Amino acid sequence: MPIQFRCKHCGRVLSISSRKAGATVNCPACTEPILVPGEVPETAIVDKVAPTQAPLDPAPRSPNTASLWEDSEAPPEPKPKRKAPEDGLDMTPMVDVTFQLLIFFMITASFAVQKALQTTAPEPNEDPSQQVVQVEQIQEESVVVSIDANDAMLVDDEPIEGIYALVEVLQGKMGSEQKNNLLIEADYKASHGAVVAVIDAGITAGMQGIRKKQAGEE
Repeated sequence: MPIQFRCKHCGRVLSISSRKAGATVNCPACTEPILVPGEVPETAIVDKVAPTQAPLDPAPRSPNTASLWEDSEAPPEPKPKRKAPEDGLDMTPMVDVTFQLLIFFMITASFAVQKALQTTAPEPNEDPSQQVVQVEQIQEESVVVSIDANDAMLVDDEPIEGIYALVEVLQGKMGSEQKNNLLIEADYKASHGAVVAVIDAGITAGMQGIRKKQAGEE
């Protein structure tokens, strides 16, 4: 049962839950602290009320004060419902795979470059005497690289240390002797890899023409 009493500061008749008996609360009208008495008969409060007294305008209650005068607690606010995830396709893995493939092809594209050299096949009905003249002329205008049966290399009858030094020797011949053609004389026992290595060295050095001739052939 609520307790009714009068504020000693503003004279306002107040009603509060019996659970607040003996507690100090703030008046909702004048916000002054007052002591809640024990249960007081309602008739005693009504007799003390002046008939000509006009009610005072209640001042706005603060949130902390208003909560004390409520018998029942406010219901808890409902928790917001979690939205269900929308159905859709996650594109993140596909984008990752696409970028990985792009990087892979960019790296491997540099290894796919093949060096090529155009060669002219000899004509079958050519006069042998003319072929001898052409070979001698080619030897005079070309840098001759000889390969023996042990894959040892000679450049114009001068030995070289290895295939790595061949490029520098060929570039030196091109600059000093103005020879832009390469003639390879390989022994029939020479390995195919040695011949290919000399061809690659000639392409790297910038030779305009590369011809092959078997050693001992006239």
